[in-house]
Amino acid sequence: MLQIMLQLASDFVKLPSVYRIKLEIIMNKRTKKLFLLLSLCLFYFLLSACLSKEEKAVKHAIEKEFNQIKSDDMQTIQNCIAAEELLPYYGDTEELEEDVASIFTLFYKDFNYKIEKISERENEASAKVTFSVIDAKKLAKDFSKTSLKKHIEQDAAPTGVEFSIHDSYLLLEKLLQKNHYKTKNITAKLSLVKEKESWKVLHNPSLQEALTGNFLSYVTDCNLLSPKEIVKTHFSSIKQFDAEQMKIYLALDTLFETEDTYNSSVAHAVASQISECFDFKILGEKKEDTEATVTASIVSVNFHSIMETYKEELSKWLETSESLAVGSEGRRQKEQEMLLSCIENNHNTISHDVEIHLINDGVNWKIQMNEKISEAIFGNVQEELLY
Repeated sequence: MLQIMLQLASDFVKLPSVYRIKLEIIMNKRTKKLFLLLSLCLFYFLLSACLSKEEKAVKHAIEKEFNQIKSDDMQTIQNCIAAEELLPYYGDTEELEEDVASIFTLFYKDFNYKIEKISERENEASAKVTFSVIDAKKLAKDFSKTSLKKHIEQDAAPTGVEFSIHDSYLLLEKLLQKNHYKTKNITAKLSLVKEKESWKVLHNPSLQEALTGNFLSYVTDCNLLSPKEIVKTHFSSIKQFDAEQMKIYLALDTLFETEDTYNSSVAHAVASQISECFDFKILGEKKEDTEATVTASIVSVNFHSIMETYKEELSKWLETSESLAVGSEGRRQKEQEMLLSCIENNHNTISHDVEIHLINDGVNWKIQMNEKISEAIFGNVQEELLY
């Protein structure tokens, strides 16, 4: 080995000066990097060595506590986090154990932590720890939007079923399964006490909030979703309705006497037209304290155009000999058939710019329905078909 090193030194001296200078520069850079790396390793080694016996015991207690959350075992995670820390629930939490358990493993699959500093004095200790947890605000917004969408869909269901806490947890589980959420760092100060020669981490509200990324605070924030996000979620849900859902949601049965076969067919045709034509675009938002106004352009079926087409076709038919031959009852039946056909075969839409007023009741932003919004969605069906 010595001979090899002497040979390399001899060869280096024989190199032209320009090459020796370049080689020296390269070696100096590498030497600096190596020196820096060795210095960092030495620093961490000395830092670890500087911890007292009790501080090491505190560090071990912290690792034992939060390694539970990194576990794949559901029950182990629940030893550290309570079920009600994710969603508000005031009943018996044992009913939720099966629902919550699988959610915890998804919620904490990317969880990590780093102990920054430890201080110990007599039987008390504190530590600064940085937790790497899921982006709870993004998850809370997705959960709130999806939850609102589910409530709207229930309003369009034949039989209304109350949205339970069980449904909420299933919804949260689906979001965690479907989407990938980034992590965010949250720094917290821990308190520990010594009990019978063992250190114990004290769980307080601030620690629980850090461990859950403040999810519960976000999901119960009445301003989590903006007024225009509320309107967009409502209208996006309506846009996905089929004819039957639209008929129930808009209560078209109350506008038409649907026990009559013909009126029932008209109600279904109207609902189908609104379902096919409905669209929207958010134009702007104004907000002040607990009141807000969202301006939107709403596209719906043009029932005025339908009626114009119907009148024109009916007028032409009434001039034929067939209209005289069928008598009054036949003419009535033909009129109904023509109107139904004009509704079903319509392709014309109309757009309305409307101001949608919302009030924040401390829970969420609530849309204040008015006649202009109804007309924009219904496409003036009340005015054209019912009067």
